[in-house]
Amino acid sequence: MLKTGQTIAALRTKANMTQEQLAAELFVSRDLVSKWETDKSPPNYKMILKMAELFSVEVEVLFDKDRILTEELAACVPADKAVGAKELKEAVNGFLSSLSVRDRAVFIRRYYFFEDASEIGAEYGIGEGYVRTILMRARKKLKNYMKGAF
Repeated sequence: MLKTGQTIAALRTKANMTQEQLAAELFVSRDLVSKWETDKSPPNYKMILKMAELFSVEVEVLFDKDRILTEELAACVPADKAVGAKELKEAVNGFLSSLSVRDRAVFIRRYYFFEDASEIGAEYGIGEGYVRTILMRARKKLKNYMKGAF
């Protein structure tokens, strides 16, 4: 299975587009497109939707939520345990119920909708740094929760 960045590059190439042309279509910088294609920075969900429309493909071609969720949160799962995507989703859902309403919303916006910390902060009237702090604390809590779940 191709990673998201490889898929974006392949679709762009198939469409005979340069990184500059894709960037212009999406109103982003060429450097950002490069970061997406090299998997240095994932595109947010809004960009995934725009690319799916632009390339006339299903969103799932670009965005496999189960795989990405598993990769993003892998550090929270005990290393000595083999955990499938379904088990991980169930554990994360259980964990989410333990968070405050705001922290749960921030966590979901980041890990389900893949919004940037700046977008989340703007929505809740908090700084990007504070959003990152909320997410860091939530991942630590999740890691402890996972130890007990598995």
